[in-house]
Amino acid sequence: MAFPPKQAGYDWRTLAITVLLGTIGGALFRWLTVPLPWMLGAVAFTTVAAMSGVTKISMPRGIRSGFITILGVLLGSSFTPTLVSRIHEWLWTAIGLLVWSLVAGAVAYQYLVRIARFDKVTAYFAATPGGLAEMVLIGSQNGANIPALALSHAVRVMLVVLTVPIWFRIQGMIPAQPSRSLVGLFDVAASDYAILGSCAVVGGIAAVRFRLPAATMLGPLLCSVAVHLSGLTESQPPYVLTSAAQVVLGTAIGQRFAGTSIRTIANSVGHATVATLLMLGLAVAFAEMFSIFTDQPFTGLVLAYAPGGFAEMSLMALALGIDTAFVASHHLLRIIVVVTAGPALFRRLHRSKGSQINSL
Repeated sequence: MAFPPKQAGYDWRTLAITVLLGTIGGALFRWLTVPLPWMLGAVAFTTVAAMSGVTKISMPRGIRSGFITILGVLLGSSFTPTLVSRIHEWLWTAIGLLVWSLVAGAVAYQYLVRIARFDKVTAYFAATPGGLAEMVLIGSQNGANIPALALSHAVRVMLVVLTVPIWFRIQGMIPAQPSRSLVGLFDVAASDYAILGSCAVVGGIAAVRFRLPAATMLGPLLCSVAVHLSGLTESQPPYVLTSAAQVVLGTAIGQRFAGTSIRTIANSVGHATVATLLMLGLAVAFAEMFSIFTDQPFTGLVLAYAPGGFAEMSLMALALGIDTAFVASHHLLRIIVVVTAGPALFRRLHRSKGSQINSL
């Protein structure tokens, strides 16, 4: 992957420091056998650095998008013909996901309005379990408080990323280092790299052009699914790319807290944390319930229902050796439904006697 050309005001020194901090954090967490080490280590180190002001933290959108494009291609390799033939078995868990989205969103909304005293517009879009970028954009178009909204979603993603894999490890649901064969960079043929690289470029451009949600990840993912199901390639993701993607996504999460301080954001972060824990608790409850009535494992259902980001949760599944296609498909469904139906539901509730959105 090529880095974007240098632009005016672009600080390569800050980028180097950011990547170095994220890499050091990832290496330390791997040495400590923490699950999902490269992402969690990068999140921890860059968040502390960003909030303390010790150094400037920056992960440009272009670089993050580039690695998410690669991640989409990597995740697409998880969709095998055998697995796709079982997609019909996911019907009930998909229905459960939609019910969870409504229930969790309603519970978080009521907390943010009644306890946290958020205004109703900000509370609605802060409680809607969609992607950070999508919810901030849609919320801004409807008059939400953007700083509070962005912070709420940033806390949600960071908290889920930090707590779920560590909880899995403490409960013994996953090993310290999942027993998944590590594919080296030179284990993939040049022709396979050409195919996967084409998926990253063509899929990404097409998805952006057609304005698909989570376009930089979804387009390459769909293209990768197509080439793997057609038999054009069977290559698996090299470990070094997976690790690099974890570091980039981890630092991207950490940089969102730049320029903030514990004193100035304590109230917002505290309420966002409570709302996230409410949603995560409901996700665990739904996962437990559907693991009883379906053949899906509890760990996969938790990752599929957890209110994290599409990219972060899919990468978490890949790194932890959990059914990546199952997790990615459910988060994709959630994002599509939330992005398309969320604003329409808001407008309908907002028009219904003005204040009846509080009855959500």
